[in-house]
Amino acid sequence: MPTIYDVAKKAVVSVMTVSRVINGKKDVKPETRERVLKTIEELGYVPMMI
Repeated sequence: MPTIYDVAKKAVVSVMTVSRVINGKKDVKPETRERVLKTIEELGYVPMMI
């Protein structure tokens, strides 16, 4: 099962950026958001909701 770290590494962004995308924060560039979302889909990442 892929982790947030795997997504960050493959998308070439920080773990914090992946977290911002997952949580719908607006302070992420659209092209970065798209890359992270594409990577999430490719890897089949499912965020752990606590």
